Amino acid sequence: MHRIKRDYSRRSDNRNTMLFFRLTLLAGIPAALLGTLPAPPAQAAPEEPPRVAVFAQANFPTYGVNGLVSPRQIVRNLQAAGLGADLLDADALARPERLNAQRYAALVLPYGNTFPLDAFANLRKFHQARGSLVTTGIPFTHPAARLAARGWDATPRWGGAVQLAPLQGPRPGANAVRIQTGDQDWTGVSSARFAVRPGDKVTLSAALRETTAPPRAARSRTPTAALRGPEDQLYLRFLDASGTFLEQRGVAVPAAARSGWNPVRVESVAPARAAFANLSLQMRRRGRTFLAGDFEGSVNGKPAPLANADLSRVGDEFLDLGHQDTPALWGPDGIGIGGFAGPGDPNLPASVVVSPGDPLHLTPLFSGRPAATVRAAPQWLDPRSLPAGVRLIPALGTPARPLIALLSQEKGPFQGAVDAWTYRVPEGDREDYYACQVIARATVSVLSRRGLLSKPKESVAFRGLDALPRPTLFENLTLPKVARRYDTFQPKMPPPARRLFVSDVRSLKNDEKLLLTSLQGIVNRKQPRIYLLFDEDDARWLETLRQQGVTDAPIPVADPWSLFGQFRSEFKGAVVCDPKVYVSPCIAVSLAGADDLLVAMTPQLAERAKVPVTLDLRGRFKNNADALRYLRTSILPRLDPYLTCTLDPAVFHQGGLDSLIAARASVFWITGPEAQQLPGADSFAEVAEVSALLAGMPLGAVVRGFWWHGDGIGLQESDGVALAGRLGKVTLVSDLITNLSVQSGVRADRLAQKPRAPAPPLDRKKIYVAFTMSDGDNLCTWRGYFRRYFEDPVRGTIPIGWGMSPAILDLAPSWARWYYEQATPNDEFICDVSGVAYMYPSSWGASLKDKEGAFRWFYDRTQDYMQRMDMKTLRLMDVRKDDIARVGPLLPALDYLMPDYGHAGGTAYQEVTYALPTGQSVFRAVTSGSGPQHFAEQIRDRAAGTRPAFVNAFVWNWGSNLSDLKQTLQILGPDYVAVTPSQLNALYRQANKGAELPENQVTHSTKQTR
Repeated sequence: MHRIKRDYSRRSDNRNTMLFFRLTLLAGIPAALLGTLPAPPAQAAPEEPPRVAVFAQANFPTYGVNGLVSPRQIVRNLQAAGLGADLLDADALARPERLNAQRYAALVLPYGNTFPLDAFANLRKFHQARGSLVTTGIPFTHPAARLAARGWDATPRWGGAVQLAPLQGPRPGANAVRIQTGDQDWTGVSSARFAVRPGDKVTLSAALRETTAPPRAARSRTPTAALRGPEDQLYLRFLDASGTFLEQRGVAVPAAARSGWNPVRVESVAPARAAFANLSLQMRRRGRTFLAGDFEGSVNGKPAPLANADLSRVGDEFLDLGHQDTPALWGPDGIGIGGFAGPGDPNLPASVVVSPGDPLHLTPLFSGRPAATVRAAPQWLDPRSLPAGVRLIPALGTPARPLIALLSQEKGPFQGAVDAWTYRVPEGDREDYYACQVIARATVSVLSRRGLLSKPKESVAFRGLDALPRPTLFENLTLPKVARRYDTFQPKMPPPARRLFVSDVRSLKNDEKLLLTSLQGIVNRKQPRIYLLFDEDDARWLETLRQQGVTDAPIPVADPWSLFGQFRSEFKGAVVCDPKVYVSPCIAVSLAGADDLLVAMTPQLAERAKVPVTLDLRGRFKNNADALRYLRTSILPRLDPYLTCTLDPAVFHQGGLDSLIAARASVFWITGPEAQQLPGADSFAEVAEVSALLAGMPLGAVVRGFWWHGDGIGLQESDGVALAGRLGKVTLVSDLITNLSVQSGVRADRLAQKPRAPAPPLDRKKIYVAFTMSDGDNLCTWRGYFRRYFEDPVRGTIPIGWGMSPAILDLAPSWARWYYEQATPNDEFICDVSGVAYMYPSSWGASLKDKEGAFRWFYDRTQDYMQRMDMKTLRLMDVRKDDIARVGPLLPALDYLMPDYGHAGGTAYQEVTYALPTGQSVFRAVTSGSGPQHFAEQIRDRAAGTRPAFVNAFVWNWGSNLSDLKQTLQILGPDYVAVTPSQLNALYRQANKGAELPENQVTHSTKQTR
């Protein structure tokens, strides 16, 4: 899901590279002498090239470097330069026998500011032994500590609140979990599931110790019961075969466990339908610190398979501990790589010109022109931080402000090392390409200056890097103009049959669900007739269709496999996927839509369904990029040019593929830097193919699905949305969704919200707050997640603006109608996010020739759908003030705008609440994160004594609940009044009616208007 959650195609041929390397060395020898030279003695065998270590760690935090940068691609580039290179994880960096200066000449650290804290001592030792460091970002300023225990989930996710506590368990040598409670509903850990059967007697236990005591005054004056507040609980939870929660049994954790370790034990009998159980330790007392360990379980008196119960197997979660200056410097605790300065004045941008001498051979990379940077005034290596004896060799920028530089350690504790400082140099759509090139060139230059590469070998290495395939950068692109075959924003199916064939598929395997989903898509194209139950949400929406009069009582289908026989005449056979090419299911789904084929992961699955195999993809493609090229050149012309989807094949069974097959959409996926071990993965080439695919689609084509499926697994949300947006394509998040081929057949041209309550009387001594809930552009939030919010008894007691994508009107109007009908006068729906679908105004259409035309098209479509959804404002995302000023005039029917996905920067009230030259009000978000106290503090700070004040309090839905908002208002007190977004605007306009806007607002807004 985006914003939680929610950063790739590489190519090399080592044999060709080494052949080129050898032929080049021989080129200077006359041919006549080659046959007369004596054979060299054995000891004169060619020297092995110096080896380079490249840090690569799953889930390692990245800071200050584009998340697309792949350690595997860096290795490929180094190999193309004729160097040996290996990937080393955090554990290897910490072990002298794995990382040492005898084995490796240099170490590349590709994650920017962050570094593994546990490995720091060995990294410093490596540097002292002349090992070279090739760094990125602002290096060694953010230590990252390992936190997770494998097999355990943390709430909130592993981080500052929940950490692994090595050797602090109840027994000598045992690990524990440290839990620090805060403003969230609960803090704790949950085990992996283990199997149970109905009637099993299950027992779970743990040992806990509270390590922080209440304040002395409170302890001496307040009874223990009053101190406790909400109970801390050890829960035994039961789930059915599909993972749906059934029930739980909890026991209270002792309130005062500070005298030592205290055992806690819970037991229960597994209920009917129970298939799994797990342990969940949930601590609710605020402001406490606990240690927990010694987890044990039993089923019917025998030990339960509680995974990693002793916490001995650490996981791959790391926490960025925040900024620290010392590790980067030359003191006794520093590694000697340099401090940073800046950022500078944006009006006096830093030089991005290649430095004299071009030590990194950057001129061919940038084709003789200056390199771009992320911003005009970035941070740079501070020459003042370098001690005597360290020589600075600028490579990009000036000697006073080097963005890329070499450091020759001529004296001091790291004498003999030559290091590289590289910075973020984006170039159009392919920042990953340029970043990996800069890193490889820096490594070559470092080794050459240390004398480990001769000048001829250095030249060969640079030529090898120059010869690497360059990405296509799209500039001033004219998109094809193709007639859309439907007049809605998204394709709709015909109205559903009055009686749907309904089958429960919860117990099926994922590949079986995919096979049935493809059948559903083909059958429902003509008329929606098949409805599949994947979970309880599907059952609830099926009943809603009946209640709304769309369908009648369903036709139950006890055996889902019988559907293949019943609808045999509607499909032509099956397409079989290739397990050796990870994205082959994307090709299969695209072919399913084009040629009426079912998607079978294996031939055996097709045989079981008694479906003939029409097309077998095994062995058809060399790798992912080859498969995506086939999709672009051979299949796309037969599909809807306005609809594509990015979806990880791992979640194809729940990604709304029925609707995509029915609408004849293309499907693709780009593997991320943490997924390059997958068969056929080559993210550099995959990005190139997908970019070309998107560039060949018309303006306003929609990318469904989602770019993210775990950090580093896919392209990542921000990079994917920006890539599509630069090429004039919007993203419609719809990855965890089902039965869309039925829902999109429901007719609804427009919906009306409940009458809005008038604003309360204006009190000029008050601060008015509108809470706006995030992520409603994600269709899956309305499928089930927000339904829980709407069933919360607190809803309706607090005014809330609910973000919702207007595209839901095409794809699931039955859902939208249910929410509109359930709304109270305190519930208002606003457009989320940026418009009719998800894009970033700051980068929208950047690669197109007609950028202004693309902007007008998008906001014309947005205003149309907002009016049809009776929405009065929208949330803009990833915008600067000039972006907001640019959007406002394109939405003349809107009186006000509510930008920002969380607080975006400006803290002065006048920077977050102001009016555009058009007269439209702007309420930028004043809050980020979650938690009542945190929320209240931010609202107070940003109102900053202004009376009356009018603020937009952004609510991150994934980490909040309605009780938190109610508590926020209680903390703020009676001077703060919660209102709906429309009421906020009405009060603001009333307060400023007849008054001149503050001079700084008029001047600033006018200045930003083009």
